[in-house]
Amino acid sequence: MSKQLTREQWHTDFTDYRSAYGYKTGTYNFIRCFLNWCTRDYPDDPYLRQEMLDIWRAKRPTENEVSHGNRAASLNKFLVFVNDRGGGPFSLYTGRLPEHRVEPAVITPEQIGNFFKAVDELSAENENVNWFTNRMIYLKAIEAPVIFRLLFSSGLRPNEARLLRREDVDLENGIIYLRQTKGYIERIIALHPTMTALLRQYDKLIRAVMPDIDPFFPTHEGEYHNSSWLRTKFKALWYKYNPKPKAGEREVVVYAFRHNYAIENIMNWHQDGYNADKRLVALSRSMGHVSIKATQYYFHLVPRFADILEEAEGDFINSIIPEVEP
Repeated sequence: MSKQLTREQWHTDFTDYRSAYGYKTGTYNFIRCFLNWCTRDYPDDPYLRQEMLDIWRAKRPTENEVSHGNRAASLNKFLVFVNDRGGGPFSLYTGRLPEHRVEPAVITPEQIGNFFKAVDELSAENENVNWFTNRMIYLKAIEAPVIFRLLFSSGLRPNEARLLRREDVDLENGIIYLRQTKGYIERIIALHPTMTALLRQYDKLIRAVMPDIDPFFPTHEGEYHNSSWLRTKFKALWYKYNPKPKAGEREVVVYAFRHNYAIENIMNWHQDGYNADKRLVALSRSMGHVSIKATQYYFHLVPRFADILEEAEGDFINSIIPEVEP
């Protein structure tokens, strides 16, 4: 016999449970969309029904396969929670999500040089007498050179850098503790000494203006930047000296720095005498990948990497996956 709680009661219990165990709770917008739809289409029935799930999860005429699969599967964790606690049984979406991987843009040293030239030309000086505008310009000028160099040198995801807290950056030992991560995988990043020195210098400037704030990269109001801030700043600076994409070409986005970090690391493996299998595990952990296969994806982007690795270490690419824990 099922446990009779309303849809909203189940959702409250679900979010409370995930919050108590340290899981993210802000990534379940589809669940809220589903609940709102239920309220609109079934105003007199506050309970969760299989019929509701079947109708809402059906493919819509305007959806492609990827969008439909993501939406339909988004309720699974919620339904597992409900079923495990006697509220079901409700069926889970078992359709296979289609492959949808966009090939990352491979950037060149010349393009990277052009980008940081534009970044370093940002000026903190402004003749505007408006205090509000002056602070925005000042913060942009001192934050952009640091956050983009951090992304370039560490392989962090853009949101991981954007949401860094001051308390999670160990400036004495050059270590970053990542807690706001994809897939709930917390990890530790060791920084290069030059990056650590730059972060110390930056932190001193920021704390002189905003001494008690929590974000490591704050807005002029002391809050965390939103994702559009990082995207728009990167785009404007990248295309200041680099040519804009031609018709049919994709734009370079800030995530390209993460891809570049993986590719550059892999390209150096055969040069420094370290075993590739150990390096693959270390790189995977550093980047916060859920599995080794996610890191192995970058192999095909490195020119002749498979041939080089085959010559150096035999059939490593085909043998490493079963031997390494994800």
